[in-house]
Amino acid sequence: MDDLRAGLEDWLHRLPGYQECRVTTLQPVDGGVSNLTYRAALQGAPLDAVALRMQRKEGIFQPYNVIREAEVLTRLAVSPVPVPLVLGGEWDPEVLGARFVVLEWIDAPHMGEAGPEADFGAFTRMVATIHGLDWKALKLDFLGVPTSPENALMGELATVARRMKAFGFDGDPLLRRALSTLHGHRPSEGTLALCQGDINVFNYLFRNGSVVGVVDWEEARIGDPRSDVGQLLALSHLKGAPFGPAGEMPFVQAYQEVSGRALTQMEYFRAFWLFQLTVIYHAFVKLNGTEPWFTLPALTELLEAALDELN
Repeated sequence: MDDLRAGLEDWLHRLPGYQECRVTTLQPVDGGVSNLTYRAALQGAPLDAVALRMQRKEGIFQPYNVIREAEVLTRLAVSPVPVPLVLGGEWDPEVLGARFVVLEWIDAPHMGEAGPEADFGAFTRMVATIHGLDWKALKLDFLGVPTSPENALMGELATVARRMKAFGFDGDPLLRRALSTLHGHRPSEGTLALCQGDINVFNYLFRNGSVVGVVDWEEARIGDPRSDVGQLLALSHLKGAPFGPAGEMPFVQAYQEVSGRALTQMEYFRAFWLFQLTVIYHAFVKLNGTEPWFTLPALTELLEAALDELN
Protein backbone atom coordinates (compact mmCIF):
# COMPACT_ATOMS: atom_id res chain seq x y z
CA MET A 1 0.00 0.00 0.00
CA ASP A 2 2.90 2.39 0.69
CA ASP A 3 4.20 1.90 -2.86
CA LEU A 4 0.73 2.62 -4.27
CA ARG A 5 0.42 5.74 -2.11
CA ALA A 6 3.83 7.00 -3.21
CA GLY A 7 3.09 6.26 -6.86
CA LEU A 8 -0.20 8.14 -6.71
CA GLU A 9 1.50 11.09 -5.03
CA ASP A 10 4.12 11.24 -7.77
CA TRP A 11 1.42 11.11 -10.43
CA LEU A 12 -0.62 13.88 -8.77
CA HIS A 13 2.44 16.16 -8.87
CA ARG A 14 1.93 16.38 -12.65
CA LEU A 15 -1.41 18.17 -12.17
CA PRO A 16 -1.72 21.98 -11.86
CA GLY A 17 -2.17 22.90 -8.22
CA TYR A 18 -1.03 19.49 -6.97
CA GLN A 19 2.74 19.88 -7.48
CA GLU A 20 3.46 20.00 -3.74
CA CYS A 21 0.62 17.82 -2.44
CA ARG A 22 1.07 14.84 -0.15
CA VAL A 23 -1.07 11.72 0.04
CA THR A 24 -1.41 11.29 3.79
CA THR A 25 -3.57 8.16 3.75
CA LEU A 26 -4.78 5.73 1.11
CA GLN A 27 -7.64 3.46 2.13
CA PRO A 28 -9.59 0.88 0.09
CA VAL A 29 -13.31 1.52 -0.14
CA ASP A 30 -15.33 -1.53 0.90
CA GLY A 31 -18.42 -2.71 -0.91
CA GLY A 32 -19.32 -3.13 -4.54
CA VAL A 33 -17.80 -5.37 -7.17
CA SER A 34 -16.73 -2.77 -9.70
CA ASN A 35 -13.28 -1.29 -10.30
CA LEU A 36 -11.04 -1.07 -7.24
CA THR A 37 -11.60 2.21 -5.42
CA TYR A 38 -9.43 3.95 -2.82
CA ARG A 39 -9.91 7.14 -0.84
CA ALA A 40 -6.75 9.24 -0.81
CA ALA A 41 -6.55 12.03 1.79
CA LEU A 42 -4.42 14.96 0.62
CA GLN A 43 -2.50 17.85 2.09
CA GLY A 44 -1.39 20.92 0.16
CA ALA A 45 -3.90 20.34 -2.64
CA PRO A 46 -7.08 22.01 -3.92
CA LEU A 47 -9.12 19.03 -2.71
CA ASP A 48 -8.96 17.40 0.72
CA ALA A 49 -9.46 13.94 -0.76
CA VAL A 50 -9.71 12.16 -4.12
CA ALA A 51 -10.93 8.78 -5.30
CA LEU A 52 -8.49 6.49 -7.07
CA ARG A 53 -10.30 4.08 -9.41
CA MET A 54 -8.06 1.24 -10.62
CA GLN A 55 -9.13 -1.02 -13.45
CA ARG A 56 -9.74 -4.66 -12.58
CA LYS A 57 -8.19 -7.35 -14.76
CA GLU A 58 -11.17 -9.63 -14.24
CA GLY A 59 -14.51 -9.42 -12.52
CA ILE A 60 -18.23 -9.96 -12.92
CA PHE A 61 -18.60 -7.02 -15.32
CA GLN A 62 -15.48 -7.66 -17.38
CA PRO A 63 -14.06 -6.29 -19.58
CA TYR A 64 -13.47 -3.08 -17.62
CA ASN A 65 -12.44 0.34 -18.91
CA VAL A 66 -11.92 3.10 -16.34
CA ILE A 67 -10.91 5.61 -19.02
CA ARG A 68 -14.28 5.16 -20.72
CA GLU A 69 -16.03 5.69 -17.39
CA ALA A 70 -14.05 8.88 -16.78
CA GLU A 71 -15.04 10.17 -20.22
CA VAL A 72 -18.71 9.66 -19.33
CA LEU A 73 -18.22 11.68 -16.13
CA THR A 74 -16.40 14.44 -18.02
CA ARG A 75 -19.28 14.83 -20.48
CA LEU A 76 -21.88 14.72 -17.71
CA ALA A 77 -20.13 17.53 -15.81
CA VAL A 78 -22.26 20.16 -17.61
CA SER A 79 -25.51 18.26 -17.05
CA PRO A 80 -27.96 18.50 -14.13
CA VAL A 81 -26.69 15.14 -12.86
CA PRO A 82 -24.13 15.65 -10.05
CA VAL A 83 -21.05 13.55 -10.77
CA PRO A 84 -17.48 13.62 -9.43
CA LEU A 85 -14.97 15.94 -11.08
CA VAL A 86 -12.40 14.02 -13.15
CA LEU A 87 -8.85 15.11 -12.32
CA GLY A 88 -7.24 12.84 -14.88
CA GLY A 89 -6.55 9.31 -16.04
CA GLU A 90 -3.62 7.09 -16.88
CA TRP A 91 -3.53 4.63 -19.79
CA ASP A 92 -0.11 3.18 -18.90
CA PRO A 93 -0.64 0.23 -16.53
CA GLU A 94 3.02 0.36 -15.50
CA VAL A 95 2.53 3.56 -13.48
CA LEU A 96 0.48 1.98 -10.67
CA GLY A 97 0.09 -1.59 -11.90
CA ALA A 98 -3.19 -0.97 -13.75
CA ARG A 99 -4.94 1.75 -15.69
CA PHE A 100 -6.59 4.24 -13.36
CA VAL A 101 -8.48 7.50 -13.03
CA VAL A 102 -8.51 10.03 -10.22
CA LEU A 103 -11.80 11.66 -9.27
CA GLU A 104 -13.10 14.15 -6.78
CA TRP A 105 -14.09 12.46 -3.53
CA ILE A 106 -17.70 13.41 -2.70
CA ASP A 107 -17.97 13.30 1.09
CA ALA A 108 -21.54 12.08 1.46
CA PRO A 109 -23.13 8.73 2.38
CA HIS A 110 -24.92 6.60 -0.16
CA MET A 111 -28.66 6.09 0.07
CA GLY A 112 -28.27 2.80 1.94
CA GLU A 113 -26.43 4.56 4.78
CA ALA A 114 -27.78 8.12 4.64
CA GLY A 115 -30.73 7.44 6.96
CA PRO A 116 -33.05 10.45 7.24
CA GLU A 117 -30.85 12.43 4.83
CA ALA A 118 -31.95 10.14 1.98
CA ASP A 119 -35.19 10.65 0.08
CA PHE A 120 -36.90 8.10 -2.17
CA GLY A 121 -38.50 10.85 -4.22
CA ALA A 122 -35.17 12.55 -4.87
CA PHE A 123 -33.64 9.22 -5.89
CA THR A 124 -36.50 8.53 -8.30
CA ARG A 125 -36.31 12.01 -9.81
CA MET A 126 -32.56 11.65 -10.37
CA VAL A 127 -32.95 8.34 -12.19
CA ALA A 128 -35.64 9.92 -14.38
CA THR A 129 -33.35 12.92 -14.97
CA ILE A 130 -30.55 10.66 -16.19
CA HIS A 131 -32.90 8.94 -18.62
CA GLY A 132 -34.20 12.29 -19.82
CA LEU A 133 -30.82 13.79 -20.68
CA ASP A 134 -30.09 14.87 -24.24
CA TRP A 135 -27.28 12.39 -24.73
CA LYS A 136 -26.60 13.62 -28.24
CA ALA A 137 -26.03 17.20 -27.05
CA LEU A 138 -23.74 15.85 -24.30
CA LYS A 139 -21.79 13.96 -26.99
CA LEU A 140 -22.35 10.65 -25.26
CA ASP A 141 -22.87 8.90 -28.57
CA PHE A 142 -19.23 7.78 -28.26
CA LEU A 143 -20.70 4.99 -26.11
CA GLY A 144 -22.19 3.50 -29.27
CA VAL A 145 -25.73 4.04 -30.50
CA PRO A 146 -27.86 0.96 -31.21
CA THR A 147 -30.05 1.08 -34.29
CA SER A 148 -33.15 0.45 -32.14
CA PRO A 149 -34.16 -0.25 -28.53
CA GLU A 150 -34.62 -3.89 -29.49
CA ASN A 151 -31.06 -4.09 -30.80
CA ALA A 152 -29.83 -2.39 -27.62
CA LEU A 153 -31.45 -5.13 -25.58
CA MET A 154 -30.04 -7.85 -27.84
CA GLY A 155 -26.61 -6.34 -27.25
CA GLU A 156 -27.09 -6.57 -23.49
CA LEU A 157 -28.20 -10.19 -23.77
CA ALA A 158 -25.16 -10.97 -25.90
CA THR A 159 -22.88 -9.40 -23.29
CA VAL A 160 -24.35 -11.57 -20.53
CA ALA A 161 -24.10 -14.65 -22.76
CA ARG A 162 -20.40 -13.93 -23.34
CA ARG A 163 -19.86 -13.71 -19.59
CA MET A 164 -21.68 -17.03 -19.13
CA LYS A 165 -19.25 -18.63 -21.56
CA ALA A 166 -16.18 -16.87 -20.16
CA PHE A 167 -16.92 -18.13 -16.65
CA GLY A 168 -17.93 -21.61 -17.84
CA PHE A 169 -21.65 -21.50 -17.04
CA ASP A 170 -23.07 -21.58 -20.57
CA GLY A 171 -24.21 -25.19 -20.05
CA ASP A 172 -26.35 -24.44 -16.98
CA PRO A 173 -29.93 -25.57 -17.81
CA LEU A 174 -31.70 -22.69 -16.05
CA LEU A 175 -29.44 -20.08 -17.61
CA ARG A 176 -29.87 -21.63 -21.05
CA ARG A 177 -33.64 -21.64 -20.59
CA ALA A 178 -33.55 -18.01 -19.48
CA LEU A 179 -31.46 -16.90 -22.45
CA SER A 180 -33.76 -18.71 -24.89
CA THR A 181 -36.91 -17.32 -23.26
CA LEU A 182 -35.59 -13.78 -23.21
CA HIS A 183 -34.64 -13.98 -26.89
CA GLY A 184 -38.06 -15.32 -27.75
CA HIS A 185 -40.11 -12.73 -25.88
CA ARG A 186 -38.13 -9.56 -26.44
CA PRO A 187 -40.13 -6.31 -26.57
CA SER A 188 -40.38 -4.69 -29.97
CA GLU A 189 -41.08 -1.12 -28.86
CA GLY A 190 -39.16 1.23 -26.60
CA THR A 191 -36.94 4.29 -26.56
CA LEU A 192 -33.22 4.99 -26.43
CA ALA A 193 -31.78 6.95 -23.53
CA LEU A 194 -28.64 7.27 -21.47
CA CYS A 195 -28.66 4.37 -19.02
CA GLN A 196 -26.38 4.44 -15.99
CA GLY A 197 -26.25 0.65 -16.01
CA ASP A 198 -26.32 0.32 -12.22
CA ILE A 199 -29.00 2.41 -10.49
CA ASN A 200 -28.84 0.62 -7.16
CA VAL A 201 -29.09 2.90 -4.14
CA PHE A 202 -25.41 2.49 -3.21
CA ASN A 203 -24.44 4.67 -6.16
CA TYR A 204 -26.54 7.67 -5.10
CA LEU A 205 -24.95 9.95 -2.51
CA PHE A 206 -27.18 12.09 -0.30
CA ARG A 207 -26.92 15.22 1.79
CA ASN A 208 -29.91 17.02 3.38
CA GLY A 209 -32.42 15.05 1.35
CA SER A 210 -30.82 15.78 -2.02
CA VAL A 211 -28.71 13.66 -4.36
CA VAL A 212 -25.25 15.29 -4.35
CA GLY A 213 -23.42 12.63 -6.32
CA VAL A 214 -24.10 9.75 -8.71
CA VAL A 215 -21.15 7.37 -8.98
CA ASP A 216 -20.19 4.13 -10.74
CA TRP A 217 -20.77 4.64 -14.46
CA GLU A 218 -18.69 1.75 -15.77
CA GLU A 219 -21.78 0.09 -17.32
CA ALA A 220 -23.15 3.32 -18.84
CA ARG A 221 -24.62 2.89 -22.30
CA ILE A 222 -27.22 4.16 -24.73
CA GLY A 223 -30.09 1.72 -24.34
CA ASP A 224 -33.66 1.14 -23.20
CA PRO A 225 -34.19 2.86 -19.81
CA ARG A 226 -36.51 0.04 -18.77
CA SER A 227 -33.42 -2.13 -18.41
CA ASP A 228 -32.09 0.22 -15.72
CA VAL A 229 -35.41 0.04 -13.88
CA GLY A 230 -35.56 -3.74 -14.25
CA GLN A 231 -32.36 -4.05 -12.24
CA LEU A 232 -33.92 -2.17 -9.34
CA LEU A 233 -37.00 -4.40 -9.42
CA ALA A 234 -34.91 -7.57 -9.37
CA LEU A 235 -32.80 -6.29 -6.48
CA SER A 236 -35.94 -5.27 -4.59
CA HIS A 237 -37.23 -8.85 -4.71
CA LEU A 238 -33.92 -10.19 -3.46
CA LYS A 239 -34.24 -7.77 -0.55
CA GLY A 240 -37.71 -9.07 0.31
CA ALA A 241 -40.23 -7.24 -1.87
CA PRO A 242 -43.11 -9.59 -2.80
CA PHE A 243 -43.14 -10.97 -6.34
CA GLY A 244 -46.20 -9.48 -7.96
CA PRO A 245 -47.09 -7.56 -11.11
CA ALA A 246 -43.97 -5.65 -12.15
CA GLY A 247 -45.93 -2.60 -13.28
CA GLU A 248 -47.41 -2.19 -9.80
CA MET A 249 -44.12 -2.04 -7.92
CA PRO A 250 -43.57 1.24 -6.02
CA PHE A 251 -40.54 2.42 -7.99
CA VAL A 252 -42.28 1.87 -11.33
CA GLN A 253 -45.29 3.85 -10.16
CA ALA A 254 -43.13 6.66 -8.73
CA TYR A 255 -40.90 6.82 -11.81
CA GLN A 256 -43.88 7.09 -14.17
CA GLU A 257 -45.34 9.89 -12.08
CA VAL A 258 -42.21 12.04 -11.94
CA SER A 259 -41.05 11.38 -15.50
CA GLY A 260 -44.35 11.35 -17.34
CA ARG A 261 -43.07 8.30 -19.23
CA ALA A 262 -44.89 4.96 -19.18
CA LEU A 263 -42.92 1.83 -18.31
CA THR A 264 -44.50 -1.07 -20.18
CA GLN A 265 -43.57 -4.77 -20.27
CA MET A 266 -41.54 -4.47 -17.09
CA GLU A 267 -42.04 -8.20 -16.51
CA TYR A 268 -39.51 -8.78 -19.28
CA PHE A 269 -36.88 -6.45 -17.87
CA ARG A 270 -37.31 -7.86 -14.37
CA ALA A 271 -36.72 -11.35 -15.79
CA PHE A 272 -33.69 -10.13 -17.74
CA TRP A 273 -32.08 -8.77 -14.60
CA LEU A 274 -32.86 -11.85 -12.52
CA PHE A 275 -31.10 -13.79 -15.31
CA GLN A 276 -28.13 -11.42 -15.24
CA LEU A 277 -27.93 -11.52 -11.43
CA THR A 278 -27.83 -15.32 -11.59
CA VAL A 279 -24.83 -15.11 -13.92
CA ILE A 280 -23.30 -12.53 -11.58
CA TYR A 281 -23.85 -14.87 -8.63
CA HIS A 282 -21.97 -17.74 -10.28
CA ALA A 283 -19.14 -15.45 -11.41
CA PHE A 284 -18.83 -13.91 -7.95
CA VAL A 285 -18.55 -17.32 -6.29
CA LYS A 286 -15.97 -18.47 -8.84
CA LEU A 287 -13.83 -15.35 -8.40
CA ASN A 288 -14.15 -14.93 -4.63
CA GLY A 289 -14.96 -18.36 -3.20
CA THR A 290 -17.87 -16.88 -1.23
CA GLU A 291 -21.46 -15.90 -1.92
CA PRO A 292 -22.52 -12.29 -2.55
CA TRP A 293 -25.20 -10.85 -0.26
CA PHE A 294 -27.93 -12.81 -2.09
CA THR A 295 -28.31 -16.58 -2.33
CA LEU A 296 -28.70 -18.97 -5.25
CA PRO A 297 -31.95 -20.58 -3.97
CA ALA A 298 -33.60 -17.16 -3.72
CA LEU A 299 -32.41 -16.24 -7.21
CA THR A 300 -33.49 -19.54 -8.72
CA GLU A 301 -37.00 -19.26 -7.30
CA LEU A 302 -37.40 -15.69 -8.56
CA LEU A 303 -35.91 -16.37 -12.01
CA GLU A 304 -38.13 -19.43 -12.56
CA ALA A 305 -41.21 -17.40 -11.54
CA ALA A 306 -40.22 -14.57 -13.90
CA LEU A 307 -39.66 -16.93 -16.83
CA ASP A 308 -42.96 -18.71 -16.18
CA GLU A 309 -44.64 -15.30 -16.21
CA LEU A 310 -43.19 -14.53 -19.67
CA ASN A 311 -44.32 -17.90 -21.03
